[in-house]
Amino acid sequence: MNIRYLSILILILLISSCNIDKERKLTESELLELQKRHNDSIMVILDSINKVNIYVPPLFDKEIIDSTTTNKFFELAKETKGELKLLVNSELITNEIKYIIEKHSVDNSDILFLIDKTGSMEDDIANVQKGLSEIINSINKYKNIRVAIGLYGDKNSDGKDWYSFKNFETNLESAKKFIKGIKVTNGDDYPESVYDGFFQSVKENFWKSDDKRMIVLIGDAPPLEKPLSDFSMSDVITKATNDNITMNFYPIVVTPGLMDEFGVVTKPKVFEKSKLVSSFYPNPSKGKININLEKEDNYEIQIFDFNGSLVLKEKYSGNKISKELYDLPNGVYMIRIVDSELKFETIKIMLNK
Repeated sequence: MNIRYLSILILILLISSCNIDKERKLTESELLELQKRHNDSIMVILDSINKVNIYVPPLFDKEIIDSTTTNKFFELAKETKGELKLLVNSELITNEIKYIIEKHSVDNSDILFLIDKTGSMEDDIANVQKGLSEIINSINKYKNIRVAIGLYGDKNSDGKDWYSFKNFETNLESAKKFIKGIKVTNGDDYPESVYDGFFQSVKENFWKSDDKRMIVLIGDAPPLEKPLSDFSMSDVITKATNDNITMNFYPIVVTPGLMDEFGVVTKPKVFEKSKLVSSFYPNPSKGKININLEKEDNYEIQIFDFNGSLVLKEKYSGNKISKELYDLPNGVYMIRIVDSELKFETIKIMLNK
């Protein structure tokens, strides 16, 4: 989809850059027509820019939320065109699952819930169990949704109990009973068998949908890597994207917060999406971008390229940002602005020098 939009943008830019006969002075009607074409082209370009999906790393409290888990799960979401959710309160896990289902499901979807069942997930699983009726109501908004549940732990320490799987087809009441009966395992060390759990689930021949295949991955620990895992991140991504229908990963990273010696839990800082930018111009830009902000503050701007890689990060004070980007190649970029209160906004621009 992104490639198609970029092709359209390039074509429009080529057309709009073509010169009319320079030897002849244009009539008033020709000037008006040229201006109309230019305005129409700009509107199409801006519309196309907004439709380009750029997957950028999430903002999170690195002092409390595990960076390894977040980065690994984000990579799964990014490479399979899914979406990562960071959860700082396990009591909200039902809302996050409902959000994923209602935003991304379509009729005839296949949904696999792949859940870490080790001891640290006990509270999170309990909250999923409490919210089962709401989750099922969200699934029931669509027709012919097939559901399966895979549970994983640590294959190196949990023995034969490290993995279990059940395909419920469209029988959601059976799925509800199964989830209510989940028992956690030891899990031993911190990383778990995420990759191996995925490949075990693939062997179950669950996937049939030609419309949508979703994996809701719920965990609080990073994947084990080789040699403690039979498979790698690249193996998972290759398998998930190998068929005509991609298996989209929707990971939910659960963090319990940090507990001090007195038993007081420090909750992570929460970044909040908000309105920070009042205007920005020009767009498309020939190399310089101006951003007007709603208020004076201390800001950090992060610029990501089309692949979601961070190419520039700087700090600013005030309510205006002016940045020269002549050194960056032409293309679509995402700019994320973060203020001192951890509020942020993202905008998309196109460089056409």
